[in-house]
Amino acid sequence: MSQGLSSWLGPALIVLGLLGLATFRLAGRRGLKPALRRLDGYEAVPEQVGQVIESGGRLHVSLGPNSIVGRETGVTLAGLAMLDATTNAAAAGDRPVLATTADGTALWVMSDVTRRAAAGRRAEGGAPAEGAFLVALDSTALAGGLTSLTRDEDVRASVLFGSFGPEVALAAEAGHRANIPQTVASDRLDAQAAGYAMADHLLIGEELFAARAYLDERPGALAGLLTQDVLRWLVVGLIVIGALLQTLGLLR
Repeated sequence: MSQGLSSWLGPALIVLGLLGLATFRLAGRRGLKPALRRLDGYEAVPEQVGQVIESGGRLHVSLGPNSIVGRETGVTLAGLAMLDATTNAAAAGDRPVLATTADGTALWVMSDVTRRAAAGRRAEGGAPAEGAFLVALDSTALAGGLTSLTRDEDVRASVLFGSFGPEVALAAEAGHRANIPQTVASDRLDAQAAGYAMADHLLIGEELFAARAYLDERPGALAGLLTQDVLRWLVVGLIVIGALLQTLGLLR
């Protein structure tokens, strides 16, 4: 019986997810806008972008060692959502967002995000510039390289968004010495500990995957977050029910 349940559970969740996306998107277009839990890491982004534009410096967004293909794909996509939102917001300034990575596959997508912003700047008469860089092929080397980029590229605010480890303390220390606001977002506990001690704002766990909903006002962005919440509670409920049934001997 349990094998039968597991065979249709995955497809059922996919169908429910698609229905949830369609339903919440339609509701969003009709004015549904539920209040989101306050997350300082996302609320600080518009202020940081504004400070960067006023100062004439650059906003730095790093996706760390994350790859497009692999177990960290979800974090990579969340980081790209953060990069896309900040790049579009900072397009009003004189200088493009500085995007860094330690993975070659992510570089291509990051370059496309910054290139689209550069095309917009060109259309408005601004000076386009390439903003995505492969600093190193290792997370520790990337963190070390960011210590000099912070100074050399006139970074005025930094977002470290990816599967960083304890080496994130190197980059965070450089930002701290430069006295710039910093946000650390990581799915690893050692990086979260370093970020808690050294960064102004910290995003942990599921908070990473809410970037699009918090930074993008389009109905589709919020629909994705609401669908995630519904599916998460549904899975939790199924686990609890399954545990009870197995305890009572009704599920084998």
